[in-house]
Order: sequence, then C-alpha cells, then structure tokens
Amino acid sequence: MIRTKSLALVTLLVACGGSGGVDIDGGNDGGGGNDGSVPDGSGPGNDGGTTDGGSTDGGSTDGGNGDGSTFNVANVNGLVLWLEGDVSTSITQSSPDAGTQSITVWADQTSHHNDAKGLTAPQGLGRNPTVKTNAIHGLDAVHFNQGTGNVGNMLTIADNADDSLQWGTGDFYVAIVGDFDNDPTKGANLGVGNFFSKAAVGGTSSITGVSFYGNVPATNTNPTAGLYFQTQSTVNNFASTATAYNDGADHLFAFRRQGVKLDLYVDGTSVASTTSTGIDVSTPGSGVRIGADGDATLVRLDGDIGEVIAVKGTLAGSDQSGIEGYLKAKWATP
Repeated sequence: MIRTKSLALVTLLVACGGSGGVDIDGGNDGGGGNDGSVPDGSGPGNDGGTTDGGSTDGGSTDGGNGDGSTFNVANVNGLVLWLEGDVSTSITQSSPDAGTQSITVWADQTSHHNDAKGLTAPQGLGRNPTVKTNAIHGLDAVHFNQGTGNVGNMLTIADNADDSLQWGTGDFYVAIVGDFDNDPTKGANLGVGNFFSKAAVGGTSSITGVSFYGNVPATNTNPTAGLYFQTQSTVNNFASTATAYNDGADHLFAFRRQGVKLDLYVDGTSVASTTSTGIDVSTPGSGVRIGADGDATLVRLDGDIGEVIAVKGTLAGSDQSGIEGYLKAKWATP
C-alpha cells in the first residue's frame, strides 16, 4: 500500500560525519546523476531546532509524519536525507526496461534535494529498482534485485554542491529500514549486499568513506561479518557483527559516528562499537550508492529498503530514540 502526503520522506537516516567502505569494490565510485531536484516547497521546513543537534522538546507532538506518530522527523536538526518508499509522490517511475516500470527518481524530501536516481534508457536496462507493494508491514518499499547476469539494481545520489553529504571528521547518523537475502556463498558481488556507500579509494588499497554492507567476506583487515559499517577499510575503522541478518526478515539498521566512536545498531539495540581514528570521510565527487556499487556490477543487494534518514552533525540522544521509535512503530520491526 502506498501512502500519499505532501511531505514524502525516505526512511534512510543518515547523520553525516563519517565514511568508509570495505575493500571489495575496486574503488569504483559509480559516478553521480542528474540534479533532479523536487519542486520548490516540497521538502520539510526548518523550524529552528536547538544547536545541540536535536529539537528542544524531543520532536513535535502534532503527528507531523502523516502516519499518526508523535515524533516529527522533519524537525531534527541536521537532517540532510529522508527517503520514504511507501509515499507515491516521492517516487518517479518510467519504462527503460521495454515496458517494465522501474524507479528513475526517489526524491529526498529535505530542502537539500539529495534525490536518489536511477538510469534512463538505454543505460537503465535492468539496473533500476522497482516498487514492491505490501513489502514491509503492508507498506510499499523499494525492491533491489541483484540480477542473474552482470548487473543489479542501483540508485545514486550525486554529490551535492551544498556539502550536505560531505561529513568530514564530524559526527553523523544513518538509519535504514530494510531486509536482505544475499547468499554469502555466491562471492563478493552477489554475496555482499550494499545498503549505503559513499567511498573512494585512498592510497593503494584502503577505501575511505562511509559504507554499510551485509555479508562481508573475510579480508586482510576484517573478519567475516554479518553486518559491516566502516569509515575506512583499515584496522579500527569499522564495526561489524558475527551474526548474519540475511534471512529476509525486516529490521531497523542504524550506524553513527560520535567523536571517534563508531556504533552499529539493529532494531534499536547496540550490536557493535569501536574506537576509530576519526578520519575525514568527505570523499568529494563520489556519490552515495544504494543497492549496489561501482557501475551496478558490484556488491548487489538482494532485498528491500523502506526508509532512509541521514543526519549531518551530532544527533541528540532524544532524537535518535525518536527517529528509531518512529521507524519501528511505522514498519513494525522487532
């Protein structure tokens, strides 16, 4: 079921300030996309939150999300990305696949217009995700098919001139509602699922930038991981879990950097943390890739994403609780 409302927001939460990427994609940054901004006034307004990274009252109580929840994500200070897969007005579909409707624009509803874009014909053939009805708790979501050939589905958010996706050495937070079924026995390209990656090659082998993958195989810098969040593919700059979540079940995944600490959460519970070196993760010129990496040939996600939210800067504890409470209630995750 698709909801419609004036503020169409995506459930990928990103509190910006960190980066990384496991060294499995050869450093191809996938490029950017068109600017495709949503119409003026379509994004949420800024109501002047406090300077500590959170709202003064822990969120509004006017049900501003349009789904009956009392916490208003639009009021979070530092919000730079909000994608909602269940809001039809935020998604543009076309038929680059010879009649099959697929997503060409997943519109960001913040004032930054960090839209996630697919490809148009002929490049879009087989590479754009689709809308999956009743995917998560009766709500529609964006479905990423890893494909059986050389390419899977991918959306790209071009690097924005306002630097909203440049997080430097500062704090950031990202939350994603989704699921995945990647089989780790299929190797790096099909076994690993990319939920979020904004990374670039640094030096001769390490990859710098924010990345969040499922099912990462063992390398010379990290063990086999069920979930893997990194700011660089070097020792101490990643947090990972031994537990695999590639069971198709719906979860709320979140990751953040605060100071030099990296934290990884599943369904509101901390599952891994580490003290990093606090490197600069800005990677100017590298877009954010969702669903795959490189040119849609690498680390291809087999699953669904319902919502994405990103925050640049320090996120107040009350706002993290508010965001995650809102997402868990809406999508009925554990």
